[in-house]
Amino acid sequence: MLQSCKAVATSLIFSLLHKTAPSTAFVHTTFTAFTTKTTTTTTSFPPKRTTMSSASLKPYIETLIEGKRHLTSEETHAAFTEILNGADAVQVGSLLTLLRAREETPEEIAGMVRAMNDACNSVTIPNTKLLDIVGTGGDGADTINISTASVVLAAAAGCTVAKAGNRSVSSACGSADVLETLGVAVDLQPEQVAECVAECGVAFMFAPVNHPAMRHVAPVRKKLGVRTCFNILGPMTNAAAAQRAVIGVFHEGLAPLMAGALKAVGRVDHAVVIHGVGLDEISPLGPATILEIKNIAPEGEPRQYEEKTYQFDPETVGVPRCVVEDLKGGGPEQNAEEFKKVLLGGSHTDAKRDAIVLNAGVGCYVYGAAETIEEGCALARKTLESGKATEVLQKWIESSQRIKKSAA
Repeated sequence: MLQSCKAVATSLIFSLLHKTAPSTAFVHTTFTAFTTKTTTTTTSFPPKRTTMSSASLKPYIETLIEGKRHLTSEETHAAFTEILNGADAVQVGSLLTLLRAREETPEEIAGMVRAMNDACNSVTIPNTKLLDIVGTGGDGADTINISTASVVLAAAAGCTVAKAGNRSVSSACGSADVLETLGVAVDLQPEQVAECVAECGVAFMFAPVNHPAMRHVAPVRKKLGVRTCFNILGPMTNAAAAQRAVIGVFHEGLAPLMAGALKAVGRVDHAVVIHGVGLDEISPLGPATILEIKNIAPEGEPRQYEEKTYQFDPETVGVPRCVVEDLKGGGPEQNAEEFKKVLLGGSHTDAKRDAIVLNAGVGCYVYGAAETIEEGCALARKTLESGKATEVLQKWIESSQRIKKSAA
């Protein structure tokens, strides 16, 4: 099957390279690749080019067509630097197709992540431990905005949050859509994000603001119409370089790929990659598979990661099973109402509130606010019942709006 995919891809590439095509590129993507290396590498990369050569991606395309090896991290860094500078659309589509056909490696993904980090309008929040809870999307379940509501609860529980996100790509309502409907100013500039974090302990980083170079890729991704590596890069390219991360994936096979890339890039100190029962997050639907990486090197030393994979069953913290319909959401208006309801104080609960507690609980554990996931869930539950999450949401709305207006 793999040989057949490669043959089709190669045939497509040769036909594309002998035709002219419109120059555009972007959308959301995924794939599978299941090898992982546990070593951390430090590499210096060539400076970014500011001009685009029509043949700039050709050596990488030819290497993949030849099929004797994968690209190195340095090669994908160079190639994706060209892509983010506006490389030829036909060559971009060819390279993305070949990478998927050959199944991307953690080293290849790490080079892509580094290129995106280099091109990013970064947010500087010095001497601050930051958390992000984010998913790849793509599970097709159209639930409420679980990870986005979870960061509000985690912030109320004492974590400092820099949440990355965008508008909807494959779902009915993206994180930016629901937050904007709630009244949060989502399109803050980097310095405004830092101010918002300092003021209320949570802020949103809007992908078009922090990763404007993705505009070069969007049209190509849309025309390809298939998942590519860009589908999973977003959760690994937090503009504030959050050191703690809870990343949900819609396919279990993506966990070792993304964990391997995170280790190779070496920006996180503690992260988990989670696949739930059919969702890109932990939920009351059933046990979740968790791949955890943690830096165990002494402070000031190069990062050295400990890795482990295990199952976590929500029933162990008293969360009963549900069905996916219990977690369903809708468009921005409906999800905004659900968002406010799940964060209300009080001891009442349902599947949606349980899902928020579970994801915020894992976030509290990764952040270091709790010693175990079980203790993190207990902290999240106590915080939710206290009503603090609603207070944090209201303060976030007010702070973000004031910060945006003050710069107008």
